[in-house]
Amino acid sequence: MTSNWFQGRPDIAAPSKPVEVVSIDRDTIFGAENYEAEDGLRDAVNTALLLDQPLLLTGEPGTGKTQLAEKLALELGLQLFKFETKSTSAAQDLFYTFDHVARFQAASVSKDEAALHALRFIDFGALGKAVVQSLSRDDAGKLFSEGQLPDWYRGPSRAVVLIDEIDKASSDFPNDALNEIERHYFRIREVSGGLEVKAAARQRPVVVITSNSEKQLPDAFLRRCIFYHLQPINLERLREITLRRLAALKVRSGPLLEDALQLFFDLREPKYDLRKRPSTAEFLGFVAALAGEPGAVPDQAMQPAHARRVLATLVKAPEDQAAAARHPKLADAA
Repeated sequence: MTSNWFQGRPDIAAPSKPVEVVSIDRDTIFGAENYEAEDGLRDAVNTALLLDQPLLLTGEPGTGKTQLAEKLALELGLQLFKFETKSTSAAQDLFYTFDHVARFQAASVSKDEAALHALRFIDFGALGKAVVQSLSRDDAGKLFSEGQLPDWYRGPSRAVVLIDEIDKASSDFPNDALNEIERHYFRIREVSGGLEVKAAARQRPVVVITSNSEKQLPDAFLRRCIFYHLQPINLERLREITLRRLAALKVRSGPLLEDALQLFFDLREPKYDLRKRPSTAEFLGFVAALAGEPGAVPDQAMQPAHARRVLATLVKAPEDQAAAARHPKLADAA
């Protein structure tokens, strides 16, 4: 490879100063600025905006679901708040978490009611922040000690909220968050009597929800969303995306790119029976790595030795790599 910063040999001594590693600019190449939505997705986004409903995106991992929210926030000039769903996530986490330990510790050293007020121990989540940001500065200030607004508050304004991979959570998660997501409100139960925080009518959050379809979402939840499924990408569109995103790496049309495209689509076929089929994002990484190989010329065929050296960007399991090695465009490097 061109980039031989690491060689892993016992005769390599420590350098006198840190080695400068010149990586690709991932933010520029893979960032939201270069994202292009397909026609059907554009229509779904605009419908969700018109009807003020959450947009639910499904599709294989690596098809651009998460980046759609980033592009939407960029185009609308809105702040983006992300909620990365985990298997342990509860619906309340979307809005806030309460630090019970810190409050207990504070209560052990002070009896001052102001110092022990529940709002001092609140950490707002992605959707909670967006609801708070919709409020006027005066109303938002009431939710913080001494009215001191946090750095993330840029209101009153709308914000885009990404609830990423909602299917990772338990089946109770979407049901428990159903009404709050639809009506853009939540209740802080730890405040005496329960404090309801509701988004301002003209500044309600734009909500984008993604799912890899690992679990079936409840029908009641689906009824409240605008739905769009991202189909697996076709060859023409992937070629177009690759040329646009990797232009800075001097990737252009030619036999090298066509060979890489053929390899990608072949490995996704049942014939190779991969446990994890390569995604669009992984293909872009594969071609970007190929572009750094010495002798990787766009007007010439892809060299098996080059492809094998960077195959780990495309195929991510030992058994899958063994299966992929049977491909004619890789076999000569064995």
